[in-house]
Amino acid sequence: MKKKSVLIILVLAVFFLIVGAGIAAVINMSEEGLREQSLETLQNSEGRDNHHAVGMNIMEEQVEGIINDSESLGLIIRSNEVTVINFFASWCDPCRRETPELNEFYQSHQGEPVEIVGINVDDKAANRDAFLEEFDVQYPIYEFSDESASIDAFKINLMPTTFFVDQEGEVIRAYIGEVEQKLINNYINYVKEES
Repeated sequence: MKKKSVLIILVLAVFFLIVGAGIAAVINMSEEGLREQSLETLQNSEGRDNHHAVGMNIMEEQVEGIINDSESLGLIIRSNEVTVINFFASWCDPCRRETPELNEFYQSHQGEPVEIVGINVDDKAANRDAFLEEFDVQYPIYEFSDESASIDAFKINLMPTTFFVDQEGEVIRAYIGEVEQKLINNYINYVKEES
């Protein structure tokens, strides 16, 4: 009986030693290591960011400014290493949840070579304007001049959809669904690595 108790204690000690070593390894993983792991995950990803628009160029699309539009979309794209283009609609609940995140990201990254831009689609002007006022959107907002042709060309069928665009206007990554700041940072880092 005593041998059985000793054996149980030894097994438990080994188990806790392994668990402790695993926790220590995670805690000691450097920020650079986490960034590399995130980039590798994105590079190998075949999931929700597979999109028809990846590889297409958005620079030539005609857009009209709605608010905070002192520069053209083309100039914004050319002036930044990465432009995050978020397609949204006022009736979209995930869009409502992510807009404060986009606003916060925009405000905390001013002066850096990244930009957030919104393009409103499939919306009524009054609803769009109420949405922009409700969330006090700070970043530039546009709409397509020929919405139906642009939506069809880029296959923007689900809201929200976010494109991560390089300085030449090429869509490097696309994400369907609600974004948050960590995801935005990971995708921006991926685009920078690819450029």
